[in-house]
Amino acid sequence: MDVDGKISNRSLVNLTIVSGMFLWSFSAGMVNLSLPTIAQYFDIGSATVSWVIVCHFITLVGLILFFGRLAYYVGHKTIFMWGVFIFILASFFCSISSKIEHILILRAIQGIGSAMLLSVTPAILSKISSSKSRGKAFGYISLATTLGLSIGYLVGGTILEYASWNWIFIVNVPIGIIVLLMAQKFMPKETIVPPNDKLDKKGAIILFLFFLALILAIEPMRTVEFPIMTISVGLTISIILGLTFIFWELRHPYPLIDLKLFLNPYLTLTVLIAFLTTLVLTGTIFLVPFYLDLVMSYSTELAGLIIFMATLVILVGGPLSGRLSDKFGAKKINILGVFILLIALVLFTFFNQTVSLTFILIVLALRALSDGVSNPANSKLVISYSPPGMEYTVSSLLNAARYLGVVTGVVVFEAVFNKTISQYGQALTAHGSIEKTLPVGALVNGFQTAFYIGVILTVVILILTFLGSRAPDEN
Repeated sequence: MDVDGKISNRSLVNLTIVSGMFLWSFSAGMVNLSLPTIAQYFDIGSATVSWVIVCHFITLVGLILFFGRLAYYVGHKTIFMWGVFIFILASFFCSISSKIEHILILRAIQGIGSAMLLSVTPAILSKISSSKSRGKAFGYISLATTLGLSIGYLVGGTILEYASWNWIFIVNVPIGIIVLLMAQKFMPKETIVPPNDKLDKKGAIILFLFFLALILAIEPMRTVEFPIMTISVGLTISIILGLTFIFWELRHPYPLIDLKLFLNPYLTLTVLIAFLTTLVLTGTIFLVPFYLDLVMSYSTELAGLIIFMATLVILVGGPLSGRLSDKFGAKKINILGVFILLIALVLFTFFNQTVSLTFILIVLALRALSDGVSNPANSKLVISYSPPGMEYTVSSLLNAARYLGVVTGVVVFEAVFNKTISQYGQALTAHGSIEKTLPVGALVNGFQTAFYIGVILTVVILILTFLGSRAPDEN
């Protein structure tokens, strides 16, 4: 993409990119909120219904680095538009599916579209923004992502209250068509000069199999039975594939990922912080709809409204974080965001059946604020540590870490929740919404224990963030 002074409609390109991020997060919010409803409709437990998320992220995480590299050969606009098209096509077929197995397969296909869309979004935005305004640009991405997620909860709650769950997938289609039309009209035609090297397809296959094995290995940890043999075999296979990928990339003349990037300890540390922060943020918000449903007995419409209202702080937090990062440095703002997250997680541990709606709104608002503050700052930090010409690869690496954090967050927090409530004499299985039969006190204990784990992880993140702050400032 020729972006050096030749994009006269830069604001419209930005709007298109941000709209694509809004579409993805809007859908994610609706799907997350619908999980309890889908579980009851198909008579399955939370362990099974969470595969609606896991299947999507298996293909997303496994392919995002590949598509980030493929964009050099076919063009970033092409990858972006095909990603949106596949995403809305799979969403439509999800809406007319009558079996949970079909939905899981289609969600995996939808993950391919997500990988294409998300692999190029931050890279394009970074390329068309100057270093001095990059923080503000990432702030708008954070704004679109969190606002899309919260509006998704609001719209999803209304849909689930007055219509069937199928409509949460249908509404993606018209929005996606609008994004496609915007991309076609506003994103400039690219002059593609493919690299002289050949695309590392074998490396991409090995990397996908690594992520597949890793996610399939950690996923059973959510269950009470905790099949140690299955998990051990899966982790062993993923380690072998990981080592194979490293060996292959070191010997390949044109690797998919230049592993020398990881020799920069601050880049590695900042990517790790992005992974862990996403893990905590996702794990908490994954449990919130179940808490509002099972403990507070709120309707899905009210639950969606609560989450939407709480996350409205992102309207200020996202853009403000970007501007403050540009002015004072991203490291200080990143630390502030993680500190706010720690406060939110501590308050989450007080969630029970007697807390007020006001308290719930405050805690959820702090969680959203931490996301809006830390995400743009972290993104700017990662890009600032990128060697010249490697911004696209580093952006894809950052997104891969974050979306792996999404999957891991669901696994970790649900595993703690399920393990805790299983101690109350109920064997949780994948067949049936068992949580509905448990006493509220048992459920509260499960949620609080999961949030305690979140506190511990956030303390670790805060320590790592302080360590990373010793690097020379990026400004």
